[in-house]
This record gives sequence, structure tokens and C-alpha cells, in this order.
Amino acid sequence: MKKTIIFSFLVVCLMVIGAPRPTIPLTMAVVKVTAYCHPGRTASGIRVQDGIVALSRDLERQLAVQFGDQINLEGLGTYSFQDRMASYKRMQADIWMPGRSQALRFGVKRNILLVKLV
Repeated sequence: MKKTIIFSFLVVCLMVIGAPRPTIPLTMAVVKVTAYCHPGRTASGIRVQDGIVALSRDLERQLAVQFGDQINLEGLGTYSFQDRMASYKRMQADIWMPGRSQALRFGVKRNILLVKLV
């Protein structure tokens, strides 16, 4: 009982003085999804191929994802995070497609739920 009271007191004191609160990484976000089709290698070093997604850097931090993690884009499928987008992009995912015409046909999809699979 005494330990609980002391611990509660310490927690309240830390909250009052503005101690940093622990952050819990999110596992989902609502994003804009586009497509890209350049040849070559991804930021992770592998060759581009079907099933790869690039994420904006803010999403990468917010979701605490690492290369190779699986990402589900609602209604679009499951992809492997292997590439990064330009630093000015925000809340966006980019799916690799083999041809420019396919990427253009895909267009822009807004308000897609992105879920990090554990």
C-alpha cells in the first residue's frame, strides 16, 4: 500500500514538472497513396519489384517501421517497406509498379488506411 502511494505521488510530481511522457508507436495511419515506376534499387538496397512500398519519412518515424516490415494498405493489399520517399513528402505511401502507364492509371488514392503488420 505504501509503495503504491509513493509511486502515485512520483507519477503526479513528474506530470506536474513536465517530464517527457512515454510515446507509444502507432500502428496505423490514414495516408495518400500514389505509384512510382523507376528502375533500379530501393533505399534498402534491393532491386525494385512487385510488392514494394515507399513511405514518407514522417510515416517511417511515426510507425517505427524498418526495412522489410509488412504494411497493409486497405483495399490495395500487403506490401514490404523497402524504400523511402523524398524528405518533403508527408503522410504518403508510394507503391512500385513495373510500367509508367500502370502508375498513371493507378493515380492518387486518398484516405487509405495504412496498417503496420506485427
